[in-house]
Amino acid sequence: MLKALISLSLSLLALPSFAQISGIILDEKNQSLPTANVVLYQGDQIITGASTDLDGSFQIKPPAPGAYRLEISFIAYEKLVRNISIPASQELDLGRIGLKPDKSSVLEEVNVVGEAKLFEFEQDKRVFNVAKDITSVGSNASDILNNLPSVAVDVEGNVSLRGSGNVRILINGQPSALVGSDPAASLRQLQGNVIEKIEVITNPSARYDAEGEAGIINIVLKKQDRAGLNGSFDLSAGYPDLYGAGATINYRKNKLNFFTNLSFQYNKSPGGGKSDQKFNLPDTSYSFIRERNQLRGGSNATIRFGADYQLNDEQSITGSFLVRPSLGNNTVDLNYRDLDANGNQVRLINRFDDETETETAYEGSINWQKTFKGDDKHKWTADFRYSVEDDREQSTITQDTLGRPGQLIQLVDNLEYQSSYLFQTDYVHPLGDKKSYELGSRATLRTIDNDYGLDDVLSDGSLLADPVFNNRFTFIENVYAAYGIYNGTLRESMTYQLGLRGEITDLTTEVQNDTVNQRSYANLFPSAFFTYKINPLSDIQVSYSRRISRPGFRTLAPFFGFSDNRNFYSGNPAVNPEFTDSYESGYVRYFENGSLYSGIYYRHRTGVIERITIVDERNGEEFTRFFPINLAVQDAYGLEFNL
Repeated sequence: MLKALISLSLSLLALPSFAQISGIILDEKNQSLPTANVVLYQGDQIITGASTDLDGSFQIKPPAPGAYRLEISFIAYEKLVRNISIPASQELDLGRIGLKPDKSSVLEEVNVVGEAKLFEFEQDKRVFNVAKDITSVGSNASDILNNLPSVAVDVEGNVSLRGSGNVRILINGQPSALVGSDPAASLRQLQGNVIEKIEVITNPSARYDAEGEAGIINIVLKKQDRAGLNGSFDLSAGYPDLYGAGATINYRKNKLNFFTNLSFQYNKSPGGGKSDQKFNLPDTSYSFIRERNQLRGGSNATIRFGADYQLNDEQSITGSFLVRPSLGNNTVDLNYRDLDANGNQVRLINRFDDETETETAYEGSINWQKTFKGDDKHKWTADFRYSVEDDREQSTITQDTLGRPGQLIQLVDNLEYQSSYLFQTDYVHPLGDKKSYELGSRATLRTIDNDYGLDDVLSDGSLLADPVFNNRFTFIENVYAAYGIYNGTLRESMTYQLGLRGEITDLTTEVQNDTVNQRSYANLFPSAFFTYKINPLSDIQVSYSRRISRPGFRTLAPFFGFSDNRNFYSGNPAVNPEFTDSYESGYVRYFENGSLYSGIYYRHRTGVIERITIVDERNGEEFTRFFPINLAVQDAYGLEFNL
C-alpha cells in the first residue's frame, strides 16, 4: 500500500505544469485599457481567453504547449493578432502591448459601426433604443418611460424627470398632437411597437425649446427605409384588461419611400384611495373620511402614414399625416363619512361620476432637407407642422345622502378645441473637421378654446345652469425664437459648445365673464457644454443651460374640476413663468458591451409655480380648493449612476 502511494505521488510530480501567458494592454498614450478582450486560438477554434484588469494586465493558461494565435481587441481600436509558440513548463511574458486607434470608428465622439445598443450616451442626451428591446412591443409609452433611468411615472400617468414633473415631451423633436393637452392619457395610448427610440435630454442646448424645467423627453417614431416591401405585426395582452395590436409597413423603390404605423389599444385600469381631512373652525371642528374607487380606460387607435422623396443627390422632402381617435369611459365612486368633534358619524354621502370622453387628433407635417456638396454635416432643414385636437367630456354625476330623500343629479359638458402651427428652419455649417456653427429660428402658434358647463337637473327634469361653473376660456400663446450655436475644439482632447437662444412670448387669455389679459415678454437662454476626453473611451462632461416654464392652459384657466365636490382645483390667470438655471457634471466610460455614467446636477429655480391649498365655503359647505401661485426660489440637486 505504501509503495502504491509513493508511486502515485511521483506520477503526479512528473506531470508537466504549463505556465501562464501574461502581458499588459495599453492605448496610444501608454495608458492601461481595462476590459480588453484577449483570446487564444488554435486554428479556427477558440481555446481560452480573458479580459484585462483595471491596470490593463491579463493572464491566461493554455492547456498544452504548442503553436497558437493570440488576438487582442478593444472597442474603437484596431485588432492585434500575434502568432506565438508556447514551450512546456515556461512562462511567456509578452510585456507591454500597445493598440492603435481604429480611425474608421473613432471620430469626434465614440461612434461604433454596428448595431445600436439598448442604451447609448451622447454629448447632450441619453438614448434608449426601444426597437432593440423585445419587452417594449406589448407596452405603451408610459410603461417604457417608467423603466428608464431618471424617469418616473406615477399611478395617474404623470411623467417626472429627476423628481420634477415639469418636463417637455416631444415627438420626433417637435410638439405633437400625439401628446396632446393630456400627456398622461396620451402616453398610455401610444404603443411601444411604433417607437424607435427615446431620448432623455436633462440639459438641453440652445437648439431646443427653452420650455421645461427638468429637460426634454423626445420620442422618435419608427420609419423604415429598406428597399422593397417589408413590415411587422404584433399582438399584445396584459392584466388587467389590456389588449393591443400594431403594424409597421414600409415600401421603398428608387427615390420614393412610403411608411405606415398602425396601432390599436383597449384597456381598463382600476384604482382607488382613502384620505382623512379635518377642519378646525373658531367655534367647532369636524372631519370626514373620503374613500375613492375609480375605473379608467377605453379604446384608441393611431394611424400614421407618410412618404419620403429624394429630389436629387442633395435634397429630400418628407410628408406625413396622423390621426388618433379615442373613446374613453371613466367612473369615479366617492363615499364621504362626515364625523363630529368626537369622531361620531353624522352623515354618509355617496357621489358617483360616469364620464364619457371622445377625442380626435389630427396632425400633418412637411420636412425639407438639403445637404451641400455631399457633406451630411453641412445642411439646411425646414419644417412645417399643423395639428388639431378636438375633445369632449360629458359626465353624469349623482349624489345620494343617507337618510335624506331625493337625489342630486348634475350634468357636466366640457368642450375643448386646440390648434397649433409650427414653423422652423435650421442651418448647420462645418468649419473644417472640428468646428461648426448652427443658426435657426422657430415660431409656434397655439390656440385653445375651452367651454365648460354644469347644469343641475331639477325634479321636473328641466336643467338649471350653475353660474359659478359655467364659463368659456380662450388661451392664445405665440412663441417666436431664434438661436445660434458654435462648436469648437480647445485641444485635441477638449471640445466645447456655446449657444444662445432668444424667445419672445405673446400670451392672451380671455374669460367669458371677465376681462382679457394680455402679456408679452422676451428672454435670453444661454447654454454651454464642455467635454474632456481622458482617452477614446472615457469622457468628463460639464454643462449649463437656462430654462423657462410657462404657465400652461390648465394652470391659467379659472375653472374647477367637479367630480369631487369637496376638493376643487382651479387655475390662476395671474401666474407668471418660472426660470431655471441648470448645472450638470458627469463621467462616461464606454465598454464593448455597454457604458457607465455617473454624475451630479444642481437646479436653481426662481418664481416657482406651486399649488397651495385653502379652505373655502360654498352654500354653507366647507371645501378644499387647490390653485397655483408663484413662490420664491427652490434648489434641487442630486447624484446619478447609470450602467
